[in-house]
Amino acid sequence: MTNSNFSDINLDTTFLDSLLAHVAIIDADGTIVEYNKAWETFNDDSTLIKRADAGVNYFNVLQKAVEMGDDYALKFLLGLKKVLNQDKESFSLTYPLQSKSDSLWFKVTIRPCNNEHTQFIMIHEDVSSTIRTKHHLEETQNRYQIQFEQNLDGILITDANEQILDANPAACKILGWDCESLIGRNRDEILNVHDSNYQTALDQQKKTGSYRLEMELIHKDGRKIPAEVSSKSYRNKYGKLRSIITFKDISKRKEVEENLIKNKHFTESILDSIPGAFFVLNKDGDFVRWNNNMITKLGYSAEELSDKNVMEFIVEENKADVHHKIQECLNGKELVVETNVYNKEGEIRDYYVSAKRFIEDGEKFIVGAALDMTQEKNIERENKKHQLMLEQLFGNAPVGITIVDNNNNIQKVNKSFEDIFGYSKEEATGKDINSLLAPGNKHSEANAISHATQKGESLQTETKRIHKDGSEIPVLIGSVPVEMQDEIIAIYGIYVDVSTQRNYREKIKETLQEKEALLSELHHRVKNNLALITSLVELQLFDAEDDKLIDELQNIKNRIMTIASIHEVLYQNGSLTSIPFTNFLQELLNTHMVQNQRDTNNIHINIPTEELSLNINQSIPGGLLLNEILSLIFNFTDKEKQSSIDIRLREYGKQVHLIIEGDRIINCPDEAKKSNSLHNILIKTLAKQLGGTLIWPNPGSDYQKFEFFFTKENGTSPASEYLEVAE
Repeated sequence: MTNSNFSDINLDTTFLDSLLAHVAIIDADGTIVEYNKAWETFNDDSTLIKRADAGVNYFNVLQKAVEMGDDYALKFLLGLKKVLNQDKESFSLTYPLQSKSDSLWFKVTIRPCNNEHTQFIMIHEDVSSTIRTKHHLEETQNRYQIQFEQNLDGILITDANEQILDANPAACKILGWDCESLIGRNRDEILNVHDSNYQTALDQQKKTGSYRLEMELIHKDGRKIPAEVSSKSYRNKYGKLRSIITFKDISKRKEVEENLIKNKHFTESILDSIPGAFFVLNKDGDFVRWNNNMITKLGYSAEELSDKNVMEFIVEENKADVHHKIQECLNGKELVVETNVYNKEGEIRDYYVSAKRFIEDGEKFIVGAALDMTQEKNIERENKKHQLMLEQLFGNAPVGITIVDNNNNIQKVNKSFEDIFGYSKEEATGKDINSLLAPGNKHSEANAISHATQKGESLQTETKRIHKDGSEIPVLIGSVPVEMQDEIIAIYGIYVDVSTQRNYREKIKETLQEKEALLSELHHRVKNNLALITSLVELQLFDAEDDKLIDELQNIKNRIMTIASIHEVLYQNGSLTSIPFTNFLQELLNTHMVQNQRDTNNIHINIPTEELSLNINQSIPGGLLLNEILSLIFNFTDKEKQSSIDIRLREYGKQVHLIIEGDRIINCPDEAKKSNSLHNILIKTLAKQLGGTLIWPNPGSDYQKFEFFFTKENGTSPASEYLEVAE
């Protein structure tokens, strides 16, 4: 400081120099008396409110600044004047000051140094930092207010009690409330506080002071709004805890996400519904994407497929071709290939593969579909096999075969056809088959066969056709339509030369007739011989005196007559395969022998009227069985009582039911059944021979019934068997 007289002031010079503020002492006129070191070192001629030297009137400094348009200098001047005039005890003013290098703010304070008001102290304190902080705070507050008001996200400010203190317009719009209605509400009225994620978020906020999550907000009308919510806690300038809750309505985003998920599921469903395997390969042939059918068809899991290269599935002999086609596809050519593929079980499957290239983010991919053609290929192979077999059968068949179109023109003939009719393949092809082969009197027949076959009928007939040399050939013709999609496309004509068979059949018929005549004569002679034997037995009866012997001889005679009756019926019927068994029974029961038994035992027999035919193998044992049962009845019946016996025959399909019944037709049925007579022995033997079952009468019932069941056999004869073979 300068060497001026400081007797009037009580200020320590060292103290003033230690101050950072610019300090000067002025007198009552405003003239600078003294200043400190900071005042001296700051002196900058570029500033308007300068730090003048000692002896300069500071009013002049301020006046110049006012003239330069500095409004703060005018306020400074007026305030300085009021303090110097003792109108005010002190004066303070914060003003800006532009230096060469910076913009500064100073706070000037003026007050008297003594009670006499002869000198005054003027302090210019640099408050640039404070002002800048204040301005920055104001700017931040303004910016925050603008952001708060204009932010598209909803913002709520809440206190420590979770009450809403403020809400921006976006929050009001999202929640459906006006600002006044929101303020004072608790945040659990607009946040779904029962959401477990929200409780977790609150715990996180206690630790970190913030949280972020997706949860539901509650609209004024009660509907739920999906939102992305974040919160941060802070303390205001008074130390009170506040929270800023920011939220964004993500309804549209959720809708888009749901649509994307639906589209993804829809796409996956489409891909999975593709009948074949869908796949995407990268440029190296590794699998990038596939559908469920590929997993199902090949047997690999998704994890296994993700590590596979397409060439691992191709059989060795197809690898070079498939690799070449994949490279062509990567260069833009469509891939179409049939190849054999291994599944996980090592089974080789036939696949038809089609694919194309696409480029995504500069990288090449192949998208394609593979259809399992194994079944179709197997069918194709089987069809080829069958076709080959049919061709071989057609060519090598021992019968003549021709293929005819719908116009009756021959398309193809086999070797046997050439042999039967004498026409070569070249001569026959293209000719009308009926004009070529049918005799004049058979044209109508041939045309009728062709017409019926063209309508879908399969026919077979025996007729005659003409050989190339004009001779007639007896043939068996088969006409078979060939259909495709309900349309007749051709006709198979099958010709069997039956000349030899016809000759054989005629000879067999002649032989058969001779044998039938011989057999008929044989039956007649057997019948006569049996009659002769019967006569001999009768002569023996005349000489017999023992009653038991007489009975036995009579039974023998009855059996012989039963057999003779069968042969009589055979002779009269003329058939060896079908004997009218009802006629035989009538013949048997009307014989003199049976009539005597009926009269002797006072029994009336009702003859059956049902028609039934048996072959010779069943007629003879059946007749003998009936004879033995009747003889047993005659032996055990009550001769003093008149009885009536009904004989009935029934046929149920292949089952024959013989019934012999009446009211107490036999005495002591148990005794008759258990006796060891020849009648019983023969009854059991004959029943066994017929393979049937005999039911004896119920001894406890007055109405008695013999029932015999057996299975009817088809009628056959040796001659007929030969005839069937010939035909």
